[in-house]
Amino acid sequence: PVNILVEGGGQDGVGKCATGGTVAVLKGLNHNGVRLDGSVGKSFAYGAQGGFFIVQGDADTRACIRLSGADVVFGGEVKAPLRDDDGGLGARANLKGYAFEYMTSGRALVLGDPGPWMCAGMTGGTIYQRVQPEVGLTVSALRRRIAQGSVVDIGLLDEVGVQDVKEMLQRYIEVLENNHQAEATEHLYRLLERPQDHFVKISPPTNLN
Repeated sequence: PVNILVEGGGQDGVGKCATGGTVAVLKGLNHNGVRLDGSVGKSFAYGAQGGFFIVQGDADTRACIRLSGADVVFGGEVKAPLRDDDGGLGARANLKGYAFEYMTSGRALVLGDPGPWMCAGMTGGTIYQRVQPEVGLTVSALRRRIAQGSVVDIGLLDEVGVQDVKEMLQRYIEVLENNHQAEATEHLYRLLERPQDHFVKISPPTNLN
């Protein structure tokens, strides 16, 4: 399998139709020694059937559209309280809109704002979504982000969900630590200890994963 590490950012279509391997898009050092970006363009992991994908920053629209079996971690986090009443949710979200459209299988872990119109036509797979009430990222806020007509449930983590989150979050932490970003993982260990306190599961009601 192909294993790719990018420091800086990626354009549209990274990981499209992948069947395996790993891709990690991490923040890169600028000329002042500050780590920036780590984001990707549109349609990240479009139709990916296998592999493990990491985005440390944000993702443009239609991330994981038609995701079909791969595992994906979106590490971009909410940096200021949500302002949903202002409208234009996608402009401030970590995923800019239409994420997980027509997703059929696979797992996604989202540490930030998943953006508007998510899960349209989703028929399978599981999204493990962080909740952060202190910044307004609540279950109610998530419901506002789910596309009208989507048939998905938001629920507590079961035993499988706890293990899934631990597995994916641990792998994300290891990638960052192995690439000289230990300071970026310190706050994540609290999430790793008790995922059920910090994440919910979003999936179609018929999903048995």
